[in-house]
Amino acid sequence: MKSFIESMQHQSLHDVMITGYTDTDEYSRFHPMYERMYFIFDEKILELYINDNGVIDCRTLSKIDVWFDLDEDDKFSLMSIYSQLFKTEQDVTVLSIDHHVTPFSKMKINYKEGDIKRELLLDPNNFFGFTFL
Repeated sequence: MKSFIESMQHQSLHDVMITGYTDTDEYSRFHPMYERMYFIFDEKILELYINDNGVIDCRTLSKIDVWFDLDEDDKFSLMSIYSQLFKTEQDVTVLSIDHHVTPFSKMKINYKEGDIKRELLLDPNNFFGFTFL
């Protein structure tokens, strides 16, 4: 988690993505998978996920790959959730991150857009992965 916190506070965040699949059986429909979130910086991608102990954890990736089984008629897809998370399309500055290594504890990211201070709460308690407020 140290690399995630340092990157969020000292590097430019370009995007936040989730993976999913597009079901092309009848008509194209995207199905998001919120179990993992991908924070994209200049030189690295950090994957935020909920580990087997229920703790929010992080790992560095070189690229985003398929991590779940796909049906024959499904296509692996990505979706940006940056504007949903941060309520803006503008750059944000992360002020601090509150994270506890306790199972199913939330992560709070305090940030600002211009002069407006806000907070983002990542909650790992949803059956389908992260919820964010």
